[in-house]
Amino acid sequence: MGLIVLVIALAALGFGFLQHLKGKRILAAPFKKTGDIARDPTSSDPKGALSTEGKVSPPAQALLAPCSKTPCLYYEVKIERLYEKEEKTQDGWKTVKGSSTLDTLKNGALATLDDGTGAIPVDFSKGGDFDNFKDGYKKELNGRGWSSNIQFGELSYDIPVISSSDGHTIGFKATERYVPVEGNLFVLGKIEGGKIVKPGWRSLMVSNKGRDGLLASTAKKKKFSLIGGGVGAVAAIPLMIFAPKADPAADTSCHSTIASVQKSCDDNLTSKYGNDYTWTVEKDGKFDVTVTPPSGKAYPLDPQIIIKNAAGDVVADVSEYASKATASVDVKAGTYTITVKDSGGDSVKGGFDYKLEIASLNKQADAKEPAVANAEGGEAPAAAANDGAPVQIDAAKLAAELMARQAHYDGKTLEVKGQVAEVVTDVDTTIVVFNTPESVTGVEAGVTATLPAKAKVKKGQFITVRGLANDDESGIILTGGELVTGGKSVAAAPKAGAAGKKPAGKKVQPRNSKK
Repeated sequence: MGLIVLVIALAALGFGFLQHLKGKRILAAPFKKTGDIARDPTSSDPKGALSTEGKVSPPAQALLAPCSKTPCLYYEVKIERLYEKEEKTQDGWKTVKGSSTLDTLKNGALATLDDGTGAIPVDFSKGGDFDNFKDGYKKELNGRGWSSNIQFGELSYDIPVISSSDGHTIGFKATERYVPVEGNLFVLGKIEGGKIVKPGWRSLMVSNKGRDGLLASTAKKKKFSLIGGGVGAVAAIPLMIFAPKADPAADTSCHSTIASVQKSCDDNLTSKYGNDYTWTVEKDGKFDVTVTPPSGKAYPLDPQIIIKNAAGDVVADVSEYASKATASVDVKAGTYTITVKDSGGDSVKGGFDYKLEIASLNKQADAKEPAVANAEGGEAPAAAANDGAPVQIDAAKLAAELMARQAHYDGKTLEVKGQVAEVVTDVDTTIVVFNTPESVTGVEAGVTATLPAKAKVKKGQFITVRGLANDDESGIILTGGELVTGGKSVAAAPKAGAAGKKPAGKKVQPRNSKK
């Protein structure tokens, strides 16, 4: 929810910034009376920018909107093709309807503006940023039998050649908009050849609100967009920080990196080249890599499993037709690439669903060295299991293990030593963010601790914090933390509540920085 609010807020801020630039452009362009421009068609602006306003007069050569034959200064007619096509999905063939633009007809007239001091020509042929468009014509023609020419009102349109791969044509649609020849207009453009024209890569600005009215409207939009965007951005931060922690067990999706084993996870294949997984094997052993397509599908995945070692040599290549495929391998410790693809190179709209699972066949070895399963289905070394004593580790090393997905400390008591990068305090809590290496893999790996308010901690200080580790999507949070000096607590953590629950840690966005 917080992320959605933040995206909307940023969009509002962006719109507000564009309105700010629009207002600056209006104020920066010299404003002159139409008669003054006619007598002296120059501008004090280095780029020739200039603005004026006056009553619009009908062009000497009348311009008519093609469908409605309405006199206008400028028009646009959008011609669309309506189609339906059959798309292959894993559930069978489905009929999909849609539209595509065949053509957009545009044209503008050469008209004059006059505020009573003299007329100045304005060239509307290149279009512009108009705020006074009117709807002229809109109609759909439905059916399957078409000649090479169709009629939209007074417009006769020749249909171009349409490829059969673009589906079956079921109709056409025309939408006409035009700028009427009426009232007073404010224009901002470039003076060239004795007339006002579109200024290079920027648009010709045209408004029926007048210069002052357009400035007021732009300022209002800017104000509300910036205020609304700012409030939304501020509101999004606590929503993201204090959002309920996702349950790792509820995440059944497959990840691109896998450590040793992988519980059954869900994935989707959209590319004919397949999905790649980086598989890290921590010790020599035998494994079964299994891909299972779902049952009941009309066109299920024909799974193919290709496993390569770090040198690019193929370790296994197994495929099946619409059924479970298993690659049994005996591999050395190291890094491998698992590719899951359709054996026939087929693809369907929406992709193929499947389940991936990696099981260890080293039962005797596993019994001697019990492992702790992590949230993604991998295994942690038995040494990482908590035997009652806190695990002592540097913040930098802990972050490196997190980035390599080799840390398995959730629910364990840690003593983390490191340099303070950031301190956030409120009435009853002090939150410390440790200085950690910058990520080179794109995986966030922050280390954060929640301390009692009485803990006196400063940025840049080297400290040791003892607390309960909680896995977070962007790192580790030590909750119920306490400062430790010489093995002794110097700022005790808050006690658990009556129900025996561990104190909740506040979530702070970790900050990675180079050492």
